[in-house]
Amino acid sequence: MAQPSLWCFNRAAAHLQSYYIPSFTQGAIASSNHGLSVSRRAYFTNSCQSHQLTHQRCYQQPVSNFSTNGYQSQRRPTLFSLPNLSHPQDFLTLSRLATESCDKIRKSLAASLQSPPNPDVTLQESIQQAKRTLHQLDDISNEVCTVIDACELCRSVHASPEWRRAAGDAFGMLSEYIGALNADERLYLSLRRWVFDDLDCKDAESSSERGVVQHLPPEYKRMAHAMRKEFERDGIHLSYNEREEARELNNVIVGLESLFSSNITEKIKLYEVDNKMAGEIDKIVPRHILGQLVRGASQSANGLTLSTDTLLTNTLLAHSPSPSLRKEVYMQSNTSIPENLKVLDGLIRHRHLHSTLLGYKSYAHRVLSDRMVGSPEKVAEFLDSMENRCKNVFEKEMEVLLKAKAYVEGAAREIEPWDVPFYTNFIKSQRQHRRWKENGDYPSEDAEDELSQLSGYFTVENSIEGMKDLVKDLFGIEMVEVGIPVEEKWDIDTTKLSDDTVHGGLRKFEFRHEVEGPLGTMYFDLHPRDGKFGHAAHFTIRCGRIRNSEDDEPSTAIKTHQLPIVALVCNLSPASSPESTTAVLSHSEVETLFHEFGHGLHSLLSRTSFQHLSGTRAAMDFVETPSHWMETYTRDPTFLATVLAKHYITRLPMSKRRATHLALSHVDFRGIEIQTQIVHSRFDQALFGESPCSPSLGGCSSTEMFGLLHQQAGVPYAKGTHWHSRFGHLVTYGAGYYGYLYAQTFAADIWKSTNAAPDGGMKVWKEMLVFGGGKDPKEMLIAVLGREPSVDSFFEGVDE
Repeated sequence: MAQPSLWCFNRAAAHLQSYYIPSFTQGAIASSNHGLSVSRRAYFTNSCQSHQLTHQRCYQQPVSNFSTNGYQSQRRPTLFSLPNLSHPQDFLTLSRLATESCDKIRKSLAASLQSPPNPDVTLQESIQQAKRTLHQLDDISNEVCTVIDACELCRSVHASPEWRRAAGDAFGMLSEYIGALNADERLYLSLRRWVFDDLDCKDAESSSERGVVQHLPPEYKRMAHAMRKEFERDGIHLSYNEREEARELNNVIVGLESLFSSNITEKIKLYEVDNKMAGEIDKIVPRHILGQLVRGASQSANGLTLSTDTLLTNTLLAHSPSPSLRKEVYMQSNTSIPENLKVLDGLIRHRHLHSTLLGYKSYAHRVLSDRMVGSPEKVAEFLDSMENRCKNVFEKEMEVLLKAKAYVEGAAREIEPWDVPFYTNFIKSQRQHRRWKENGDYPSEDAEDELSQLSGYFTVENSIEGMKDLVKDLFGIEMVEVGIPVEEKWDIDTTKLSDDTVHGGLRKFEFRHEVEGPLGTMYFDLHPRDGKFGHAAHFTIRCGRIRNSEDDEPSTAIKTHQLPIVALVCNLSPASSPESTTAVLSHSEVETLFHEFGHGLHSLLSRTSFQHLSGTRAAMDFVETPSHWMETYTRDPTFLATVLAKHYITRLPMSKRRATHLALSHVDFRGIEIQTQIVHSRFDQALFGESPCSPSLGGCSSTEMFGLLHQQAGVPYAKGTHWHSRFGHLVTYGAGYYGYLYAQTFAADIWKSTNAAPDGGMKVWKEMLVFGGGKDPKEMLIAVLGREPSVDSFFEGVDE
């Protein structure tokens, strides 16, 4: 997905893919790809996620009139709870209606430019006009984004190929329309005339100090400056011919992004392992489980046919003691999408040409112009400082892995990438055992429990109950599960319904606060299936916003609240058999789920006047902060022992000491983890910097750069592989991948500062989450922390 353009600023909100993906997959069961997806279209798709104008009555009600079920109780069930979305072909109909509605607003704004100046207008009237103009622009975004965000989720998760194709077609249509919105000079001039009053001024800096904008409330002022900056960043200053060229380049970029992403989702490579390796696999994954996890798995006389599904790959890499099997699995997985290398080269080239046409030195310079960090140079400084802090720890941890490998396999000269997940997992288990033995004061009868597998303590149900307790304790919020009509589901093929397909596993929760009222809806789509997006992500189906009618018509005073709808999409371990209702998870899967839950809460708990500033529509190098903060609870010994971890058979809670040991294991091999994130962040910057890694632009290939950076950092790399061909963050977080590490430092600082405080949760909500993107992130951090942020909490326990 291309750099968010004006009408979609930050579809990171749409589906935030979080975390990092180690090139040597770490941990069993895909925890390596937490979720938020940036999308590509800046303002109008950033704002994208709330269709309000044409179907305004369906989407908005007076706040005081909201029931727990809100809008849903008043109409028939539809996909995603969105009005008039009952059949695949409805996507094209809704796309047409959205563009028609937007065109009416565009014509209205264009007509307003023709009105002569009024020397008798009062300041209050000017403020009212400025507010009205900002809301009209947000209405355009709201119209387009609700449809295109639904398209993005549907094409990524729906069980029906027909629904996915229809969503993809509508997605392409609206992407082109957004390009036209970005190039519409009339919208930009409306902003300049009615908000900045500076059509006669060519200096944006000086113009910001004049006009009605300086009299607007802070949120409106931030909206105005953000929109103007995004317009100008997307080339509204160019000549008509240059704008058309930029629009065409952007359309190519959108197509390449979609192709890169769909290849990751759809291209599953099948390969065969011999009977000896098949026997090793049987020790780790029973055949009846294998059949549930792997598309296309089959037994033959010569061995076993496997696929490169992420879940199986991660599990085998983490748990197989066979070096030959691990190598085979790793090599097959990391050479599975060779066609994406050509797609990536085209994406790098066109992003660079597009950005330089717009007046930037590179795509990275363009992307970072609206981030907290500000520039590629500042990113490099941040990554250098992080590496200096963790380099010694990383080198010591690599020595530990090498010694363990030599102990298990005999003479070993180096650590290969397929060794890292297995030996880190192996040594963590050994350390956990040792920590227990060193605590001689613990009762001996607990020894057997202490050494049993951790996974039995974590299930989907335990996790959801933990979420309910957590939001109640932190924010006073009720999280209530509600039923889902068949028409609303996407985890079954609703075009081919039968008695066997109507159940599925999709779940729906509504959130409510005693004072704030209804907060919104969150869907949970947690397990893998054919045709589904293969990692973990938070998708915003519709953003929230609070609209005061006084902003449009001073004589009225009705406040309406458009409730947000979000979906958490994961690929967690399924139940062990069709008869079982219990899905037992690894701890890393629980971390993934809570991470995405943090994104979902960010969307639900914001209270903004504009959907463009709602929830996760904040600076992309800040937006992972709430998700990492929420994830930290899964490693809190008290929360683990009292709420989250209960054995799925005995229902007994995890012991406090075991929970403490689990928390300590989090810092084991953090040096390797951080160093790998640094390498991937530098790779991302290199691809999209001033000298981009594209042979078509005279640079080296992406594969050459990937290998070089690993070699320089000492991170294991296998020649001939191209892990980055499935690195979806290059689409969703291109030139911004450093933001995960950046946000983790903030999250650790917030955790340490607020965890023990009785009002810590409410402070995070009311000083940070409530503002969405409507306030400067640094100001929010200082308000929560009471000081400037520090990285010390992040490194606590790592560099000891």
